[in-house]
Amino acid sequence: MTSIEVKKFFYKKVCQIDFKLYAVTLNKKRVYECLAKDKERIYNYIARMTLERVDFKDAAVRVIITVDKSKSKHEILGFNEYIINQIKARIDPLVPLDIFHALSQENPGLQAADMFAWGLFRKYENKDCAWYDIFKTRLRVDRLYLP
Repeated sequence: MTSIEVKKFFYKKVCQIDFKLYAVTLNKKRVYECLAKDKERIYNYIARMTLERVDFKDAAVRVIITVDKSKSKHEILGFNEYIINQIKARIDPLVPLDIFHALSQENPGLQAADMFAWGLFRKYENKDCAWYDIFKTRLRVDRLYLP
């Protein structure tokens, strides 16, 4: 686990970068039993719900979505097709849309996303907002699904 001091140091380094965070947190305790077994469907739905809130109007060159590589090859193909079908109408047809699946330990962007996700997890699971309070001004969306 990364200490709060390391998180503060990290945030001090990245706070000059123009970035926004979009989060939809699933309350797994409230998921219907039949859906809990269909994790791929829930994952895809939550990803789409999050991406629906991203404003792509300024995307003039390329849209790159990088996702943690936690799926099988078949699931990756299904995820990519689902997401592309859901958001391609919101992106200029001349702007390429790429989805990459990478191991988080090999991708600094995913490592940063994991660090922010940990703050959201601690907020909802433990009412611990120490890290969350540092980065919350970057959140454009912070939604609890199935509160």
